[in-house]
Amino acid sequence: MAVLSRGRILERLDQVITERSALVISPLLQARKAFDADSVDLRLGTHFLLPQVPPKPYFYPGSDSSKPAYQRVHIPLGKYLVVPAHETVLGVTLEFIKLPFDVSGQILTKSSVARTFVVIETAPWIHPSYRGCLTLEIANVSNTPLLLYPGRLVAQLILFDVAEAKVASKQSGTYLGPVYPEAPIFRDPERDLAMIGVSSVEFKRPEEPPGRAERCPECLCKVTSSTARCSFCNSALV
Repeated sequence: MAVLSRGRILERLDQVITERSALVISPLLQARKAFDADSVDLRLGTHFLLPQVPPKPYFYPGSDSSKPAYQRVHIPLGKYLVVPAHETVLGVTLEFIKLPFDVSGQILTKSSVARTFVVIETAPWIHPSYRGCLTLEIANVSNTPLLLYPGRLVAQLILFDVAEAKVASKQSGTYLGPVYPEAPIFRDPERDLAMIGVSSVEFKRPEEPPGRAERCPECLCKVTSSTARCSFCNSALV
């Protein structure tokens, strides 16, 4: 698997967009400065998902876990988002990406950004024929709050040849065609483990926290009877 050079990346970008071997990166701002010898610089988009404090003392990776767990935020160009120390957010690239059927990719944090103890990546690999803006997992692992300015260069896209690639008859995938950051999508762990022979008797569900389980009338997330306000939307619980 060979890394695409700047020349080969430009050749792919010059192809007609309808060609299956064409590469699309749009908008490509300051195009002359966007390319290194083996990568393309990408900018931070304006939409974010902020993790919310769960109503339970753990995160359960089930089918109903993603919807109430994040708050969507739009930060216009010229404004900034504060990421507290040792906290994380989901962002998105400003650029829309279309990979050819025979090219895969990987996102790396720009070195100047990494040296501020910020980690930016997309998990963990970009498959051939991907279309969409890339969700970025952004972690501030420093001891000080971080200001994120949408529109700034934050990551590098590395592209690879895929040997003996075949054109898929139909595009499919869990995260295909997004233009906003995407929350994780899970199936219920009991269902996943049943596929490898773990019975429902053997499967252990986490214990519910003390108090009678209820749902917030505004956002429908689970709360407990001992809680006065919803931890997600701050609505008063009647």
